[in-house]
Amino acid sequence: MTAKDFPPSASQAVSSSPGQPERPIERASEDALGRIDFVRRLADALIDKNTAKSRGIAIGITGAWGSGKSSVLNLLRQRIKETYSRALVVSFDPWLVSGRNDLISEFISELIRTINADPKASEHLKKVGATIAKYGELIAPAAATWIPLLGPIIIRGGSGIIKEAVKSNESLTGLKSRLMKELAAIDVPIVVLIDELDRVEDEEIRTVAQLVRSIADFPGISYVLAYDSKRVIQALGRGANGAEAEDRGRAYLEKIVQLQIPLPVIFSNELARLLAGELFALQAQLRLPENFRSIERYQKLEKLLTEDVIDTIRDISRLTGTFHAVAGMLRDEVDWIDLLGYCALLTKAPQTVEVIRARPDEFTDEIFSEAGVIRAMAGEKQSVDERLNNLVPLTENRESVKKLLAFLFPILSDTSRSRDNTRFDALFRRRPLLTTLRLGLVPGEYSRDEIHALFTKRPDAIATALRQAYDNDTIATLIDRFDDIYSELPSIDHVNLWQGIAAFAIKPDCEWIRSYSPMHEVVQNLAEVLERCVLRNPSFQTTAITIFTNLRNQDEEALTPLWLRRQIFLHGLFGRDRHPDNALILTHDQAKAVAEEMSHNWRTLHLSGRLIPCRWDVSPLYTMLDIGIWDDPCREALDRELADDRAVDAFTLMLFGGSYTNGRETVEKMCSYDPYITRVEARLASSDLHETVRVAMEKAKRGGW
Repeated sequence: MTAKDFPPSASQAVSSSPGQPERPIERASEDALGRIDFVRRLADALIDKNTAKSRGIAIGITGAWGSGKSSVLNLLRQRIKETYSRALVVSFDPWLVSGRNDLISEFISELIRTINADPKASEHLKKVGATIAKYGELIAPAAATWIPLLGPIIIRGGSGIIKEAVKSNESLTGLKSRLMKELAAIDVPIVVLIDELDRVEDEEIRTVAQLVRSIADFPGISYVLAYDSKRVIQALGRGANGAEAEDRGRAYLEKIVQLQIPLPVIFSNELARLLAGELFALQAQLRLPENFRSIERYQKLEKLLTEDVIDTIRDISRLTGTFHAVAGMLRDEVDWIDLLGYCALLTKAPQTVEVIRARPDEFTDEIFSEAGVIRAMAGEKQSVDERLNNLVPLTENRESVKKLLAFLFPILSDTSRSRDNTRFDALFRRRPLLTTLRLGLVPGEYSRDEIHALFTKRPDAIATALRQAYDNDTIATLIDRFDDIYSELPSIDHVNLWQGIAAFAIKPDCEWIRSYSPMHEVVQNLAEVLERCVLRNPSFQTTAITIFTNLRNQDEEALTPLWLRRQIFLHGLFGRDRHPDNALILTHDQAKAVAEEMSHNWRTLHLSGRLIPCRWDVSPLYTMLDIGIWDDPCREALDRELADDRAVDAFTLMLFGGSYTNGRETVEKMCSYDPYITRVEARLASSDLHETVRVAMEKAKRGGW
């Protein structure tokens, strides 16, 4: 079963308010897990159908913290009251009380409050309440309780001024015997529900256990205790060591509860239904895609989360509550599916998130300094497992965390090192990652006035300023700030601005690159600024096409091929899968015509030896392959170029440098594969290779992984 099969009603599975964590369900109408049948059978075990009286049994409902025990108790309370209108259901939460005497006092108080709050309570039942009060005084002589309708039942100090209905000279044994007779005579069922026993201190767990033990065999009262059995056994066995402690705790627990029942197991498809339902309830507010449950990436993440990461209902509440807040701040900046996965890390692996915050370069392949590129590529010599073991804190070094990291950050994945160039809002990209870590806050290195002043200069001055920022290693911060405020810049000549950016982005010569250059990422991030502006404000499309047309008419070589490539994916041209989330700059027909025209121009340049050496990347080659214009003469021309060592180095960097990769099939379409790999192997024997070239060639030799 997949998420798309889940009904919208699943949005009520965790809480009545979507995105609100830590709230158990209250009514059967909210029960999306079908636990009402379990609750019905549980009610029958507590109350005899024939006599309509409590069986006097103590049942333990066990499950991990957050697995839905409180919800089951709420459903049980509703079921009992609907089936037995005169039933008294006492709810007691020891987590709200501290101290042994206070626990006993509050428990007795709650029991008697429930009795006296019932307008149908008989005088006999109220008499039982007074006897219970006296019994509680003897159990905890230092306690004091004010009981509604009965007044001061137990007076602090232990002397005890009891109502005349209670004999002050009775022994505990005699009082217990009288209380049992009185309870046996009542004609209404009493059920006590004790929740969150596992959340209090060890001493308080033992106090509640002793309290229940002291009255568990009373007729007319049944008990349901909800707890994590491991935690309670640990508390009850305290004082012993190792296996002896566990045996002691288990034996003590068995004396308290006659029947211990684990919560019904939750299957991954049920968790998936709950998760999809919660997201469905947030769909309009967070502008999630209408068909999000059928998106392949969502289905992959959902499967990963529900099978490996999420264990309990509360996990879903915490995840969707966190996602509600984070996505509300970042929904227009970062891919929502990635944000959902990131929020799973926040809730289940917070120490790993701290590592991401401290070392973001380890998680993104967009690094804007040569030193960073060399460091990242050197890290590729490690296996993925080695890198993950170095990044994930020991306390969170679980397969589930590693799988989630691999899903979010391809650089940490075994299956693929290639990135999807159509998803410029993906978390593995530098800007979305830093935006997420900053929660949308922008760095203060560049003011709004500085950015505005820079991008209103002449094109040559803009290019010079960008080169200075690149040389000073502040280009990433400048681009981030530009991206944040571009759509808000007043009185700006957009064509003039992008002419300046294009002058900076162009490769300054037609020499083969000798090392992997961060300009790959810089140009790509600049191109994405325009695309994000269109996504945020679709009316900006008219300006974007004007910018594109102006640069194209000037035969611009860096930005327009990137924009065109993503338009091909947006429209699903030439057999490519459609990516409708991309920014619409060109129409379907415009993109097709421009791609064909530019490809013919590129082919002419390539045959003259003035294409690949003059570029930072080979994106024109990919487009030419898509169109089918890359033919035997093109392959032969590239084979001739690859006879030069410098060409082999540069071509390998373009295909396999940084995080980029290509399979054999793609390389074979471009050139003669076997001779190329032979040249790569020969170059690897050389001692004069730049480290980034060596790493790229080793990747090429391995087949791209």
